Amino acid sequence: MFTAWLEINCLINSGNLKNLRRILVLSAVILLSISLHAQAQVGVSGAFKSRYIRTANKGSLADFSGAVSYGYLKYQKKANEWLSIGGQVNGLLHYGLDNITKRDAQTGAGPIFEANLWNPRYLDGRFAGVLSQLYADLNFGDHTFTIGRFLRQTPIINPEPWPFPNAMQGIWYQYNEKRFKFQLGVIDQISPRFTGRFDNIGETIGLAATGINESGLPSTYTGNVDSDYLLVSNFNIQLNEQFSIDAWNYYVDNVFNTFLIEPSLKFDGELTLKGMFIYQSRVGNGGNDNAALSYVSEGTNAVYFGLRAEKKFGNSALQFNVSVIGPDGRLQLPREWGLEPFYTFQRRTRVEGQRSVTSLMAKWTSNWEKEKSNTTFFTSVGWHKTPAPEDVVKNKLGLPPHLHWDASVKYAGKRGGVNRFSAELYLAIRSLTGSELTNESFRINRADFFHSDLILAYTF
Repeated sequence: MFTAWLEINCLINSGNLKNLRRILVLSAVILLSISLHAQAQVGVSGAFKSRYIRTANKGSLADFSGAVSYGYLKYQKKANEWLSIGGQVNGLLHYGLDNITKRDAQTGAGPIFEANLWNPRYLDGRFAGVLSQLYADLNFGDHTFTIGRFLRQTPIINPEPWPFPNAMQGIWYQYNEKRFKFQLGVIDQISPRFTGRFDNIGETIGLAATGINESGLPSTYTGNVDSDYLLVSNFNIQLNEQFSIDAWNYYVDNVFNTFLIEPSLKFDGELTLKGMFIYQSRVGNGGNDNAALSYVSEGTNAVYFGLRAEKKFGNSALQFNVSVIGPDGRLQLPREWGLEPFYTFQRRTRVEGQRSVTSLMAKWTSNWEKEKSNTTFFTSVGWHKTPAPEDVVKNKLGLPPHLHWDASVKYAGKRGGVNRFSAELYLAIRSLTGSELTNESFRINRADFFHSDLILAYTF
């Protein structure tokens, strides 16, 4: 509440009454939730986290770092047999923007990963908050309707809390029985992870790095994408104990339609094989009548193929993953909406917006569970063959071919343990694998760097 009070004073001084009203509402929700939590523990949960990340680039290229604290407070209540209500407040506090706003003297480039913690283009002051969830669930047997603001885990839109959790506003219908599940969402606004506010669909596209268009000029679709609604549909069929099919479709008004299908086959001996196919086509004018401002170019469709083999060994698992993006169109997945669904996805990697990409990745995970604690570990190594960064048609962000290794270890206390405290250390090294670069702008934060991320959390 102290940080919210500071934000209110800043808003009063700036005269921004609209934001002032928003903060007052959020403060009231926080006070109400704390009061409810003090009276009864049921239905109230939350977390407080502090995070420090750093990227050390090669040679004389600038290094970057950033530190923030963030968290959420959530309240859920079942009013009766058919009605449940809930709400969630998310907040973020930074500890100085010197490293986030600095620029490398040689290339003029700023940070990529650290800037995602707090983007001064969209966030003012030192504290930001959002009422990310405020919903009602109406339950009628196998049918559920969710109305309001809510979070949903889907392949393309998912609650990545960096710094805010990609919430949606609209109506979500779900039918759920033992072997068949169907979902349909009608969404008119999204709260993308960078802004802490709800905007219409078009305004949420292009807030992150936009790169260059296929003419070699800086992409200018930010603020120029015309789209009023999003339709999300999903069905999951469990044909038997071994075989299932999961399919999703995202229709973004006037921009694109993206279809994803994923069959999964389980074998005896804890072996699972999966495949993924994504097909994206342009809708309307791709976002704008002016081709230079549109998000999806005319005349091309994009495809993705992925394969995964996973074998479990007790509390551990080994994965082998393959991804291929075809040559006939940039596969555009808004970075503002969540993590990529690609099987070869690794933290701090992103290959959307490109053509002709081949990736191979192996991953090992382990879990050690004890009475009062749980420790998880993973490590992965991925080889990502991207087009030459100078190829403006195929490579939107100038990402060179590279080898990416990462590892994470996380310790978490359990109820009755060390106060539900958790600590995670993540490390990553990326090395250039293609031709030596002549332009250091394609290297800084993209290849030949060491990255670290420390997250301390308390969850209740």
